[in-house]
Amino acid sequence: MMLVPVLWREALRFPLPFLLAAALQLAVLATHVLQAFAIAWALSGFLRGDASQLVAGAVAILLGAALRILLARGQAAAAARLGGCVRSSLRRRALIAVLRPERLHDAAAGDGAAAAAIVDGVEGTDAYVSKYIPATVQLVVGTPIVLLVLCSISPLAAGCVALGVLLAVLGPLAWKRVLARRGDGQWGEYEALSDEVLHSLRGMSTLRLLGDVGRTRERIARRSDALRRTTERTMRASLAGTAVTDFAVQGGLVAAAFVAVGSATSGIPVPFRVYAVLMLSSEAFRPIRDLSRHWHAGFLGLTAVPSLCELGAFGPGRPEVDPDPVFRVPETLPGGPLRGAVLRLERVSYRYPAADQEVLQDVDLVVEGGRLHAIVGPSGTGKSTLFDLVLGFLTPDSGRIELDGRPLAPGDTAVLSQRPVLFAGTLRENLDPHGRASQDALVDACSRAGILSEISALPDGFESEVTEAGTSLSGGQRQRIALARALLSDRPVLLVDEPTSALDPASAETVMRSLHDAARERIVLMTTHRIETLHGISDIHLVEAGRIRSQGGAA
Repeated sequence: MMLVPVLWREALRFPLPFLLAAALQLAVLATHVLQAFAIAWALSGFLRGDASQLVAGAVAILLGAALRILLARGQAAAAARLGGCVRSSLRRRALIAVLRPERLHDAAAGDGAAAAAIVDGVEGTDAYVSKYIPATVQLVVGTPIVLLVLCSISPLAAGCVALGVLLAVLGPLAWKRVLARRGDGQWGEYEALSDEVLHSLRGMSTLRLLGDVGRTRERIARRSDALRRTTERTMRASLAGTAVTDFAVQGGLVAAAFVAVGSATSGIPVPFRVYAVLMLSSEAFRPIRDLSRHWHAGFLGLTAVPSLCELGAFGPGRPEVDPDPVFRVPETLPGGPLRGAVLRLERVSYRYPAADQEVLQDVDLVVEGGRLHAIVGPSGTGKSTLFDLVLGFLTPDSGRIELDGRPLAPGDTAVLSQRPVLFAGTLRENLDPHGRASQDALVDACSRAGILSEISALPDGFESEVTEAGTSLSGGQRQRIALARALLSDRPVLLVDEPTSALDPASAETVMRSLHDAARERIVLMTTHRIETLHGISDIHLVEAGRIRSQGGAA
């Protein structure tokens, strides 16, 4: 019996499906025990030539089988609900943890490894939660009851079976350390392979241009072979533990059978007792056989538990409560865009943990609504860090960030990044992920972003499919769709990172005109390297040596 405390704690957070799955599992075991008595009763009637006893036993067997089918279906449904609740809870917290600032800025964190843990790892825990946990309850509660019933018939046989049960439960624990160590290695290889494949797929076009496809293929093949070897070692260790369990089960059954046969040949021929001992001895080991089967079915998922713990999937608190409200989907602000709003940074400083000095030091910045503001400066001077602080991805070491005299909230900001992210789905789903916008609002936002005419020219319009990462669209189209999405969010602060870096001059002019229009009714703060985009901007803020110096607009 292998206990994984974090999964038990997670399952116990959902008491109703947990209790229902466990109780129905015990009820299914009870039908097996009752059917064992019915079989023993029918066989003894057959030997004695008692037709009525034989018929009564046969009827009881059929009724027990029918009842077990109904209970088993109910138990499967309750167990599936328990597993689904746990998977949703784990995946939700893991996704939130992956989006935390410290991980977003961790260069060593692999997206492929995180994806493997969140998808395959969480999914793999289902066999343990929905099957192994109810089977453990069945073993702990049901097996002693069966042994007590068996003891009332034959104490010696009950003792032999109890000894076999103890050996079957405790024997595999000797293999636990070896199995856990090899299991961790197996999951590590699995994560490494996932990371390698994901990175290769992301950079496939670049790899082809560099002529590195062959070497990439060889690296993936080596990773696959390492995973195969590790899996084989893990399975060998697992099979050794299974052999101990099988030996204990078979030994207990053989010993009980010898006791039953011995009692039958000792001058006390009681057929019902003999058959009852044989049948109940088998039922006493049923929970162990179930436990062993479910353990092997979910072993890969259990090897992912350390990675899920590291991600923060088993964080404290109730699963239905969002542990980090920063990433909760915000509602549209009641007042809509705020024309006269003011974003204020007062003496804001920040230093990365591994850095020797502050990247931003005592920054003071006032950004008013009604006109476009631009931040300029060489690479590495802190422009991106400033945006991360405003977005809430980073927390200032000192100072305050306020909107109209109150702390800036996550729901106050929208962002248009230099490389906007689009998802596989329709244009409508990319523009309005939450499905709250009306058709008129979609049309207006796309018109202001300069992309409406191109969407209208498509056969399916807003229902046109977008490939993963938006590869079916040009860079300029992706940028303007992302701008329309940001405008549609209706938030008072819009942060824009290099909005024209991937655009031709005509598209760049359209986007800049849209940003000037948006700045009339909200705060718009952008970064740029292109001097021509500064034309007409009245407020330019230069980042230099970790500080900001404001100056007048460009001619």
